[in-house]
Amino acid sequence: MIARLHRARVVQAAVLALALLAAATPADEMLQDFVFRHFVTHEVRLLANGFTLLGTTEVATVGLLALAAIAHRAADAPMWQAATGGAVGVALAGLTTQVVKHVACRARPRLIDGWGVGASTPPDDPERRGFFHWPCFGEGGFNGFPSGHAATAFAVAAALSAWAPARRRGWIVAVASGVGASRIVLNAHFLSDVLGGGLFGWWSGTAGLILAARYLAPRWRAPKPGPVPRSRAAA
Repeated sequence: MIARLHRARVVQAAVLALALLAAATPADEMLQDFVFRHFVTHEVRLLANGFTLLGTTEVATVGLLALAAIAHRAADAPMWQAATGGAVGVALAGLTTQVVKHVACRARPRLIDGWGVGASTPPDDPERRGFFHWPCFGEGGFNGFPSGHAATAFAVAAALSAWAPARRRGWIVAVASGVGASRIVLNAHFLSDVLGGGLFGWWSGTAGLILAARYLAPRWRAPKPGPVPRSRAAA
């Protein structure tokens, strides 16, 4: 358990360092250009749209609530905690990312290269680059950092990974990573936006598990065994 926690912290520190490096250098825009030149096709965009749908708050919440209903019916406490913790984590991820979006006020890629998710814009305006284009309330084009879809996907992944068998955790994280990659392919976010969103989501999902264990513990949990009655012990 301690070794797993240490690995998780190392991975999170590495992701944070990579996000900072990508945001502070031309790496973000270089990656966008490379992806669009060599990987993006019509079929790839269709696949990306499917993954992006999985990262919406509505789909994630409905799926987790359905899982919670199944857990309640089956009296499965670990599944219940994962589902309710994930739902709380999705809510926390949505709240925190919206706050950070309106503080960071980072331009989305389409405001720089002229195409992608949202209305088309004139390309390559240096004034649109970077962060802190205040005020950006109601300006969706300047809500690039962090990615809300990635945050939602990784909040779910953090909660489900704590419940799922070890052999399936990789698949859960892979699906969440696919959601994050889809935001790059659709030119909605830079790499650092996705990495930042993934971190916020993972932290939110972990916090959701803690809150669910504390305040949403199922009532059907088996009571702790008490002392054996004397008459039964004598028998």
